[in-house]
Amino acid sequence: MNKLLNIGLAALLLVSCKSIKDLPEGAPDIIKRKELSEQVIAAENRFNTLRVVGTGHYDDGKSSQSFRLEIRVLHDSLIWLDVADPLLGIKVARAMVYKDSVAFINRLEKKFFTGKVEDLQKRFKLDFGFNTLQSILSANQLFPVSEQQFELYYRPGAYLLSDFNPDPKGEEEGMEKYFGKEKFRQVYIDPENYKPAVQVQREPAFGKSYTVENKDVSTYEDSLKYPGTIELTYTLNETTKVRIEPRKVSADEDGLNFPFNIPSSYARMR
Repeated sequence: MNKLLNIGLAALLLVSCKSIKDLPEGAPDIIKRKELSEQVIAAENRFNTLRVVGTGHYDDGKSSQSFRLEIRVLHDSLIWLDVADPLLGIKVARAMVYKDSVAFINRLEKKFFTGKVEDLQKRFKLDFGFNTLQSILSANQLFPVSEQQFELYYRPGAYLLSDFNPDPKGEEEGMEKYFGKEKFRQVYIDPENYKPAVQVQREPAFGKSYTVENKDVSTYEDSLKYPGTIELTYTLNETTKVRIEPRKVSADEDGLNFPFNIPSSYARMR
């Protein structure tokens, strides 16, 4: 009986040593997939309202612009954005994004837009729906990384959750088993705070991809874990980059409102 027990312990030790040996240099500690999911869920920012004040930068390869930015989010209802000149603080534009519609005013040109989210997406070359945009601005996960779809891998300085094998060497079918799959998604989790550090979605069949990077995450008074920089890169024929650098982040402020009106003198955008 003792002999069998010793053999079992030895086998377990060999498996453990092999697992540790196979980890890349600089990889975080081994963790159970379920435990990682629990930690990630616990680290999510939860709020009724969120307010972010800072600066932003937009670059579509042909033109670029810096601006002051204020974002207000009413959870699962609307997103309010206010854009101002970076030097003078003059109000330039304001938008209200709902789940199925959007309203936008350009104060400089005295024009407005109301309609479907998809129509405004084409204008700004950013193909995001309400839920994805809310997750980006909340610094939370973009994808429901269920254990059935996303496997756990180890990378230097990060846990990687991927819905495909990022290194299929040794697999007989290799990447062939993913033929017909439209979306390939990955989330790199920071082992220090369990927030998504990098999130990637690629759609090779449509030539489309986007990456969201959360850098320098800090913990605020409201227990919010929020990045010092959010960088978004979106590619569809052309590449568009947006960078947000918050200087103030707060949740559930008393009396936070979402003012928006379209002056009667404004003309509709065409």
